[in-house]
Amino acid sequence: MSASATAVSPAATNLLRRSREALVALAVQYLLGMAANLIGEPDSALVGVIDTIIVILHVLVAVGLIVVAIRALLAARAAGVGQRLALWALVVIVLTFLAGVLTITLGSDWASYAMATGFLVAAALYAGTFLASYRAEPAPASAP
Repeated sequence: MSASATAVSPAATNLLRRSREALVALAVQYLLGMAANLIGEPDSALVGVIDTIIVILHVLVAVGLIVVAIRALLAARAAGVGQRLALWALVVIVLTFLAGVLTITLGSDWASYAMATGFLVAAALYAGTFLASYRAEPAPASAP
């Protein structure tokens, strides 16, 4: 079998890329969230500024995750695999975003717990879409 006969379709490659983007963004989001959580109540102005910057970055990555989730769903539909996983991942990302809003506005520990749970579920779902991209139909072989 030639390399071109086993090539992955462009749609599957796109799903693979979007899944990887989501997993990387989730990792960055996790690290920013942990940094903000570890700082807690800042005891100096400098630490307060650093904490504010971290929280702003955390929010910006969260908005980016929603965009990536939509793009991953579109890629899954185009590839014809992982559609249900991508849809549930989008739902989980939106719910996790809302839990983050509640965490910031109310200071709720339960909302923070929901955010952490959402991170784990979304990571598992995007690992699923990542693996599903390998089940996509191969690209048609070019004529000799």
